[in-house]
Amino acid sequence: PEFPSFPEKLFTHFDRQSVLRYGENPHQSAAFYGDPTCQASCVGRSIKLAGKALSFNNIVDTDAALECVRQFDAPACVIVKHANPCGSAIDKSISAAYKRAFEADPTSAFGGIIAFNRSLDTATAALILKQQFVEAVIAPGVEQGVIELFEKKPTIRLVTVGALDQIPRQMDYRRIQGGLLIQDADTGCRSRDDLTCVTDIKPSEKQIDDLLFAWKLAKFVKSNAIIYAKNNQTIGIGAGQMSRVYSARVAGLKA
Repeated sequence: PEFPSFPEKLFTHFDRQSVLRYGENPHQSAAFYGDPTCQASCVGRSIKLAGKALSFNNIVDTDAALECVRQFDAPACVIVKHANPCGSAIDKSISAAYKRAFEADPTSAFGGIIAFNRSLDTATAALILKQQFVEAVIAPGVEQGVIELFEKKPTIRLVTVGALDQIPRQMDYRRIQGGLLIQDADTGCRSRDDLTCVTDIKPSEKQIDDLLFAWKLAKFVKSNAIIYAKNNQTIGIGAGQMSRVYSARVAGLKA
């Protein structure tokens, strides 16, 4: 494969944007540093319109939710909990997508992060605030009246990022003790032309649609990742298990 250019010496520049109340756990201190070179719509350049400050875990989960929902062209909703999607759907509107994403796993959706790839309207905002407890909602924009709804719930964050017209092509950095791993971001997306069926029973066109829908989500589910999907909706997600057999069982229980 052709590899991107990796310099012999790496110099990074990040600007401190905020000192957080605490890190991943209450006994850890933390701060958020922004990348001044990033021009794309992303969590690092987001604007909080209502609610209290984002926590360390909020930022991690909001980033995962936004980058996941960005993968879809149709109106989509992704709900993330503990850095993993727990429910997702695409539909004719974000309101319909949210209803189906929530019903995919309402237990895990409690206290999650909700992301949309369309502007948030008042009807959908009102439904969210009535139906569940949520840490934050992020969308490319909000319609008139949405901020006022969230101001009645001061603990819930409302975040906007602008149009999701591009996928940031940043490198993926992973810190280890004594070093740094770097790889290009996983921006690849499967299409029908990439698929080869090797089984005697051939999938229907609708089944391929569901497969491609699930494939986009799988990039954001911690290994071992298992996704059951039907009608452009997740019905069971198994994440982060040491055995893919148990991931499949967890997904099956939810389905």
